[in-house]
Amino acid sequence: MSSSSPSRLRVVEHDPRRAWRVGVLIGVLWFCSLAALYFFVRSTLAPQLGQVSKELGVTQAALVEAQTRASKLEVNLAKHERGQQVAERAAQDLQLSLAARQDEIASLRNDLGFYQRLMEVGSQQAGITVHSFEAQPTEQTRAFQFALTLSQNLKRNRVTSGKVEITISGTDGERGLRLGMDKLGGESATMGFSFKYFQRLSGVLMLPEGFTPASVRVKVIAENASPVEREFVWKEVIAISN
Repeated sequence: MSSSSPSRLRVVEHDPRRAWRVGVLIGVLWFCSLAALYFFVRSTLAPQLGQVSKELGVTQAALVEAQTRASKLEVNLAKHERGQQVAERAAQDLQLSLAARQDEIASLRNDLGFYQRLMEVGSQQAGITVHSFEAQPTEQTRAFQFALTLSQNLKRNRVTSGKVEITISGTDGERGLRLGMDKLGGESATMGFSFKYFQRLSGVLMLPEGFTPASVRVKVIAENASPVEREFVWKEVIAISN
């Protein structure tokens, strides 16, 4: 039998403060590195930070000034836009007023021309005269607003009275028809008049469905005078009105 070798024991000295000293050394080295970094940054970047801070202050002041100017420009622009809107509205109102005045002047000129022609005709012809007849379409289908003007010789200088008959000739597609005012929506077949120089009579003519008008005949029956008649072509009557 072989004898076993004797076991060896190793004695290691244990120092419990060694780990603490190592930790303290590491901490001191870390703190020293931070301090060195701080002084390096302070010595190299501090002047530049001051310059940057100064420039930043200048930039902020310029920004505030630009914002102030922008606000003033916005206010001025708003005032200008409001002023422009007021000017445009005033110009539009002026144009409408001028257009209304022009229409009024044109209407007065038409009336003046009408009275001049009326006086010329009235001074040349004896007795009562059928001066004009006009018909204007209305919003109601087949309804027409008419205006009849009668005049007489201005030298007579007295009132004349009587009745007027208005009849419309046309076709209903198959036969010819002559319709009086009582068949055209009127209350009677005649309408009265009484004037010294001239009179303008008006009313509404309602054409029957399917009726095509061709002409209008006006018959004036004055007291103590012979009847006077005048016939108008329907298309010409409508064309004059339009």
